[in-house]
Amino acid sequence: MTANIKLSDQQYQLVQALWRLGEGSAKDVQQNLHSMDLAHTTVGTILSRLEKKGVLASETRGRERVYRPLISESDVKRSMVSSLVSTLFKGDSKALLAHLVHEGEIDGDELKDIKQLIDQGGK
Repeated sequence: MTANIKLSDQQYQLVQALWRLGEGSAKDVQQNLHSMDLAHTTVGTILSRLEKKGVLASETRGRERVYRPLISESDVKRSMVSSLVSTLFKGDSKALLAHLVHEGEIDGDELKDIKQLIDQGGK
C-alpha cells in the first residue's frame, strides 16, 4: 500500500488530524483541523474517499463512523517525496537539494545539519 500514496493538501490535513487523534469520527476530525474550515459533510466525504483509497479504515460505533489511519506519516512522506523527485527532478535527489539551496529554501545552519546527516550515513 505504501508504494504510491498521493494525497491532496486537504486529504493530508485530515489524515494528520487522525494521526494526532489516533482515531476519530468526522466530527472529531473537523474539530481537530487547525487551518481549515470544512463542513462536517465535506469532512465525512473526504474520509470516506480516503478509506476507499486504503489510507483509512473505519467501523461503525453507535450512530457514527470512526476512522483510523492504516498508514504512517513517514510512509506518506516517503511516497510523496519520491513522487516529487521522480516527477519534477527525473529521479535526481541531488537536483532537488540543489534547487532548494539555490532558491534560498535552505539556510547555512540547515546545510550544516544536512551535511552532518550525510556524514552519519543518514541516520
